[in-house]
Amino acid sequence: MPTQKKMIFRADGNSHIGLGHIYRLFALVEIYKNYFQFIFVTKTSSTKTIFPNNYPIIFIPETVSIANEPEWLLQNFHPSKYLIIADGYQFKSNYQKKIKDNGYSLIYIDDLVEGEMYADIIVNHAANVKSYKYQVQPYTRLALGTDYAVLRPLFVKAAQTERNIINIVNVFVCFGGADALDLSYKATKALLGIKKIQNIHVVLGAAYKHSDIIALASKNTQINLYRNLDEMALCNLMKSCNLAIAPSSTIVYELCAIKIPIFSGYFTDNQKNIYNALLEKEAIEGAGDFSKLSTEDFKTKLKRIVNQEEFVHYLRAQQKLFDGQSPNRFIKLLNDFMVSFRKGTKEDMMLVYNWSNDPTVRQNSFNTDEISLINHEKWFNQKIKDDKTLFLIALFDNQPAGVVRYEIKEDHTIIGVLVAKNFRRKKLASSFLSESAKYYFKQHHLPIFAYIKEENKASIKAFERASYTFYKKESVKETESVVYKLEKK
Repeated sequence: MPTQKKMIFRADGNSHIGLGHIYRLFALVEIYKNYFQFIFVTKTSSTKTIFPNNYPIIFIPETVSIANEPEWLLQNFHPSKYLIIADGYQFKSNYQKKIKDNGYSLIYIDDLVEGEMYADIIVNHAANVKSYKYQVQPYTRLALGTDYAVLRPLFVKAAQTERNIINIVNVFVCFGGADALDLSYKATKALLGIKKIQNIHVVLGAAYKHSDIIALASKNTQINLYRNLDEMALCNLMKSCNLAIAPSSTIVYELCAIKIPIFSGYFTDNQKNIYNALLEKEAIEGAGDFSKLSTEDFKTKLKRIVNQEEFVHYLRAQQKLFDGQSPNRFIKLLNDFMVSFRKGTKEDMMLVYNWSNDPTVRQNSFNTDEISLINHEKWFNQKIKDDKTLFLIALFDNQPAGVVRYEIKEDHTIIGVLVAKNFRRKKLASSFLSESAKYYFKQHHLPIFAYIKEENKASIKAFERASYTFYKKESVKETESVVYKLEKK
């Protein structure tokens, strides 16, 4: 198996700064762990109990300042072997620049859109964020909006299903890991004063330190308190409720994926972008600044929601924003970033020969016969010299990983793609197609046609993910096939 970069997931979280950054990276770990080895790196002051037992963790000593951290990372993790995914407000311009100067690839999860960015990829999943607001480098890629919602697997699955809510009787309440303002208590006390409400399910974070709500729950059987819920327990609890109260942080995206009326607001600046976007899209009922609401304010506003006649408008808006396809986009995002190309040379002849005779490649080809070395050598040497053929070796993390070949005709071009066996489980085909198309269209303008066996569903999906569209059906060598097309934008 070829060597490749490992991932460093870098975030901190505790009762002082909250746990949102860590939980958000947990979701990305679940997306990428099947394709990359990883290490979670965090400060020793982070709340350790929230980390899954199977996550490899390395702790940064508290004596290492944020200014010195890039050098600490350099001493412990070689840039040629690791890429970094960082989530936290401390990873500002100076930090990013030092990381890049040290030779690392860097992905930064952003909320604030502040300062100059040096990361290779910036992810901001606020629904209304605009690319022109960012000050970035020529090499920086932007992944913006809820298409890149950072959701854990069960919530991705929930986003793909429909839901209907007729009446509100069970309420979900959660204000994050620390809830420094004890908004959980205010909201719960307000809900006790609304007759229609039967059960109140309050999720307290691992860093929650208050006691009033515990005393309140001991006197009211309607209140159910929870701590340290795993993903499945949290997802099922949300599904059992028909109203949610939560801030506009990562948890509100998980609630939107479940599809439920949400009373949401903000109490920190980083929550405002998500709040304003979801409010504009009518996916939530707006609370404004939670820190300014009294218990009576909570009660008045919540009564208004509970007494509504229908709730479908919230659910429809949520469905439009969260389609459950974000993991595929994250995989393609990273693949696109790590894919590059070079023109084929005579030294590639045997490499391509071995790839081409792989049983899976032969099975998916219109000519299923094994290729002889004599015929291959003659064909290969002709193609790499032909000015009507663009013969590209696809590289993943600078390692040869496949072939993309463009055969240029009079009024169109025909594409062929091959992914080497050792790289097939990384979902690289669509990245090879979309990124090589950029390379092709810099030099050519003819539309690209792809001829695919109708039975080859995986290949069809790869072309669709690369923005190819169905053109027609056609029989090729007595085989039922489909033709997909891509034109220069």
